[in-house]
Amino acid sequence: MTFSGTILMGAQARLLDPTIPYRYFAAALGFHVLLWGLIAIFPGDVAVFAGGPGPALAALHSLTLGVLTMTAMGASLQMLPVATGIPLRSTRSARVVSWFFIPGTVILIWGMAESEHIAMALGGFGVTIGLVVFLVLITEVLWRARAFKPLARFGLTAMSALVLALALGLVLIMDNDHGFLDDRIAVISIHVIFAGFGFMGMLALGFSHLLIPLFALSEGVPTGESGAAFAFSMLGLAAGIVGIYYGLPVLAAAGALAGLFAAALHVRAMRRCLANGMRKNLGVAGKLMRVGWGFLILGLITALLTATGFGGTHGPRLFVFFALFGWLLTFLLGVLQRIIPFLGSMNAARAGASAPRPSELAPDNLLNAQALLHALALILTGAGIAMEAALPVRAGGIVGLLGAMIYAVFAFRVWWMIHGRPRATIKKERP
Repeated sequence: MTFSGTILMGAQARLLDPTIPYRYFAAALGFHVLLWGLIAIFPGDVAVFAGGPGPALAALHSLTLGVLTMTAMGASLQMLPVATGIPLRSTRSARVVSWFFIPGTVILIWGMAESEHIAMALGGFGVTIGLVVFLVLITEVLWRARAFKPLARFGLTAMSALVLALALGLVLIMDNDHGFLDDRIAVISIHVIFAGFGFMGMLALGFSHLLIPLFALSEGVPTGESGAAFAFSMLGLAAGIVGIYYGLPVLAAAGALAGLFAAALHVRAMRRCLANGMRKNLGVAGKLMRVGWGFLILGLITALLTATGFGGTHGPRLFVFFALFGWLLTFLLGVLQRIIPFLGSMNAARAGASAPRPSELAPDNLLNAQALLHALALILTGAGIAMEAALPVRAGGIVGLLGAMIYAVFAFRVWWMIHGRPRATIKKERP
């Protein structure tokens, strides 16, 4: 086990220029607003979405590429060097990633919304270049950081899944125009599993081994316990993909069951870190992370019911919603509530300013309002998808949009308090 305090030793010297991670976080906040805006404007498409170009597909990729992957990029590029002590090979390459990935995502999402194949191809090209450069940078750090076993195991698996998800995504874009796939639904399902659970899911599990002990100031997860969760995760991922591809419901159900074992082990370890840490209360962020873990369990139960024939016709849509919106988005919002003020304070200290403490940068009233709106948006949108009803989906989109705007205000407030005012003003606020 490692104590989280060792991560902070010399961390300021390993910080990137703040404009590098912040550009990804800022883009993610913008896509977060776009995501809920699309849901509010096109609720009918979202309520009955079963694949294919259109506003619902654009909303889905606003989440997966625009929010989840964008945030993962900013966090990985900054937090991995801080945690492992291994610098990126090239900070310029970290900027190059954004030059291709951010505009590529914009063009791709616009193409999906308008069913424009040329725009989807151009956007996919930009996204691919950005992801490939990102993958090379992060894979090198993770490979050199194999002493950090849980982080390296989950992280390297996530990078491998990213390659496969990206390849399948490009195949699906080409198939939109040429229609050469015999079983497009199976390919879409495998793409979703690789992207949602293989890439983002494994990355979230791996980063949890770093971030939760850091936030709670606790000891890390024992290597054996982490290894068991990893093994069940791999078993679940492999069985689920093979079961879906070959149309074997029993194997797909076994994959969901193995995933449930992995999730149970992971959640138990994370809850113990929070309970045993010196910082007992993580505030709103801690509540969001716990809700996210609950949705992870709920999503896997839905997958198990769907694979065994008890999920109904809405099972696949609800599974995707619970996993992507309920688990990954909710957990990410909680993590960002801690990371943004944390990095802001560290960057200000490195610049010689006595910045406000992270707790002062994240007022509870603002974050409580956002968390409540996010929870209500999930309830309304999920109910609308389950009933195939546009009205609750639209209500959920409007509520989610308000929450996303409040979250953007929170992030801008942190940036302004650290970087937007004269240094003397920042120093004066510190008692």
